[in-house]
Amino acid sequence: MAVARWGRLRTELRSVRTRVLATTLAVLAVALLAVGGLTHYLRLVDLDESVQRDLAQEAGELQRLAQRGPLRPGAPLSDDLDTRSQERFTDLRRLFYSFMTTTVPGEYESVLAVIDGEPIFEHADRSRFELDDPGTLAAVSERVLPGQTVVFDVEQNGRQLRLGVVSVLLDEDPRQGYLVVGVDMGAQRAIILDSLWRYLGVSALTVGVAGLVAYVLVGRVTAPITRLRRATEQISPEDLGQRVPVAQNDSDVGQLAVNFNGMLDRIEAAFAQQRQFLDDAAHELRTPLTILHGNLELLDEQDPADVEETRALLLDEIERMNRLVDDLLLLATAQRADFIRPGDLDVPVWLARTMERVRALGDRRWALESRAEGRIVADGQRLTQAVVQLAANAVKFSGPGDTVALGAAWAPGPARPGPGTPGRHLEVWVRDTGVGVAPEDQQRIFERFGRAESGRTVEGSGLGLAIVAAIAQGHGGTVALRSRPGQGATFTLRLPGSPPAAPGAPAPGAPASAPAAGTSRPARAGLGA
Repeated sequence: MAVARWGRLRTELRSVRTRVLATTLAVLAVALLAVGGLTHYLRLVDLDESVQRDLAQEAGELQRLAQRGPLRPGAPLSDDLDTRSQERFTDLRRLFYSFMTTTVPGEYESVLAVIDGEPIFEHADRSRFELDDPGTLAAVSERVLPGQTVVFDVEQNGRQLRLGVVSVLLDEDPRQGYLVVGVDMGAQRAIILDSLWRYLGVSALTVGVAGLVAYVLVGRVTAPITRLRRATEQISPEDLGQRVPVAQNDSDVGQLAVNFNGMLDRIEAAFAQQRQFLDDAAHELRTPLTILHGNLELLDEQDPADVEETRALLLDEIERMNRLVDDLLLLATAQRADFIRPGDLDVPVWLARTMERVRALGDRRWALESRAEGRIVADGQRLTQAVVQLAANAVKFSGPGDTVALGAAWAPGPARPGPGTPGRHLEVWVRDTGVGVAPEDQQRIFERFGRAESGRTVEGSGLGLAIVAAIAQGHGGTVALRSRPGQGATFTLRLPGSPPAAPGAPAPGAPASAPAAGTSRPARAGLGA
C-alpha cells in the first residue's frame, strides 16, 4: 500500500497539472517579490533623499537669516529682503532664538542650538530622542567644522539618527555656535520595513489563494491530459476500448484528446483487422490443410493412378488456398488509405468495357439494361473488381438461359442513408434471374465467410461479397440487395457523385433505380463466392 501511494504521489507531482501550477505560482511569487522589493527599496532611497533635502533646507534658512538680519514683526522666515530690518545679528543667542521661534520641526525631527558646547534652545519631542544627550553632543563636537554644514549618522539608545550640524559664525560674536538638526531615520525606516512585511504577508496570502484557484482551473484545463494518461495506463493489446471523454474540443488540450481517441480508433481497427485476418486464415486454411495431410497419409506411392489423382487434388487445394489468401489480404488492406485510388472515370466507357469482360464468365443471356452518361471520381479497377465479383455470383446461382443484366443510372439523394448534400448518386447494378436469396440470409451473405443456408454446394471462399462491400464503403457508398427466393436477385452499388447532366441523361431529380429481378428459380444457396 505504501509503495502504491508513493507511486501515485510521484505521478501526481510529475503531472502536467502540478508542473503548470508550480510554474505559475513561481512566476507570480517572483513578480510580487520583485515589485514589492523594488517599491520599498525606492521608498528607502526616497526617504534618504528627502531627509537630505530637509537638512539642507534648514541649513540654508539659518545661513540666510544670519546674513540678512532679524525679521520684522510678523514676517515669515522666507520673506524677501524688503521685509527685513536693516540691522544685522551681533549675538548668536538672538540669532538662534529668532530661528527657533519661526521653525516647526517635523514629526521625526528635533532641533538644538548650541553655543560653545552648551545647549541653549531645543525644539523636540523628547519622547523620541534627545539631542542634548552627552554622547550625541560629544559626537557632534568631534565632527563640527566652522562655517560649514556636516551631515552624519549616529546611534542613540538603539535608534538610528541622522544629524545635520550647521556652524554659524558672526563677526561681532566670537563664540562658536552651531545648530543641530536630528532626524529619527530608524523610526521612519521601521515604518517602511513594517510595510514590507505586511506586503509579504498579503503576497503570501495572494499566492495561496491564487494557488487554490489555479489548481482548480488548471485541473479543468489539463483534465483531458489526466484522462489521457490514465487511459494510456489501462490500454493493452487485449483491451483497446478505452477512450478519453472530451467535453469541449475547442482548445489545444481538448484537441489533443480528440486526436488521441482517433489514434486509438485506428490502432483498435488495425488490431481488429489483424485478429480478423488471423482468425479467417486459421478458420479457412484448416480445411485444405487437413485435406492435404489426410491425402498424403493415405497416398499409395506404388500406385501411379493414386499418385496422379492425389497430385491433382492437392494442386486444386493449393490453388484454392492461394485464392483464399489473396482474398484475405485484399480485405486486410480494405481499411488503408491507399485501398481506393480515385480518378476521373467515364461511366459509359467503363460500363461497356466491364460488360465485355463479364460475358466470358458463363453461358448466360447477358444484357446491358441502362447506361448512365457522365463522369465520376472513383477507382475504376476496384469498381470493375466488384462488378465482376457480382457477375460471377450471378453466374454461379443461375443456369443456362437465365438472364444476367448490368446497368447504371443516376438517382437523386446521397449514396448513403441519412442527411447528405443535395445532388445525385450513381447506381450500378447486376441483376440475375437465378435462385434468389432468402430474407434471413440477405444480411449474413455480406459478412466474411457468410453463406446462405441451403443444401446446394458451390465453390468459393465466402469472401466475395465482403470484398464488394469493402469496395463500396471505400468509395463512400453502399451495396444493397433486393431479392426473393426463386425470383432472382439484384445487387446494387450506390456511389457518391453529382456530375453535370450529359445529353440524354436523366434530369438531376429524376428517379432511375435498378430494375427488379426476373423469372423464378429454386432457392439460391452458397452466396458469397
